[in-house]
Amino acid sequence: MTELDFVLLTVYFLCVTYVLYQMVTSFNDEFTIWLDQEYLNQQLTALNLKDSIGISFKFENRYEFDKLKKLQIRITNKSSEQALYVDWDYCALTDQYEPSRSRRVTRSVSGSPTDVFQRQAFSAIAPGKTLMEDLFAEDMLTRKDGGVPLQASETVLSFTKPNKKASAAKKKLFQKFMSGEELFKFELYLVLRFVGFGSTPGGDRVSIVCRLNVRKLDWTAGLPWNPKLP
Repeated sequence: MTELDFVLLTVYFLCVTYVLYQMVTSFNDEFTIWLDQEYLNQQLTALNLKDSIGISFKFENRYEFDKLKKLQIRITNKSSEQALYVDWDYCALTDQYEPSRSRRVTRSVSGSPTDVFQRQAFSAIAPGKTLMEDLFAEDMLTRKDGGVPLQASETVLSFTKPNKKASAAKKKLFQKFMSGEELFKFELYLVLRFVGFGSTPGGDRVSIVCRLNVRKLDWTAGLPWNPKLP
């Protein structure tokens, strides 16, 4: 092998390595998310509401980092006598990535433009019925092309690559999440109240925290033969 052949072979392997690296990087941007059911059950049991309230979320098997635009929640009123109300203006989103920040929750109203500056009407859930809503964080929404309707331009997760000025703790959390060593956790604070027989006139208000866990998937999850849906 001549010196030129060696140089060409080296360049070839460097190009192949670079292409493979770019392929892995392009697939390395997906995560899975789920409700911490045990944490929720502990709260409902402590509040003696295990047989009165059911809460769940609808998620796909996996998401790309910029694709989780809303939380799809289901709240069931298991009571046979009392109506259950959801006070949306008292609800909030928080996360461990920005622990000092609280984000206002905005729900989607079918057939009506969303206005984040107005007070939100509460939702009533009749006994034995289920409410299904799409939830956003207020800071996600922007007006598209100057129009009135608000569009979700950001994701529910306030989780992005930290810049040079970010704290050491934030950089460490991001690195551990990206390497699969640690979960990213964020929480939805729901404020509910029962109105009816046995309650006060305005209803008995309770606060329930829905903890959502996010785990980064290995890059192989993005391969074409791994389906996104069940």
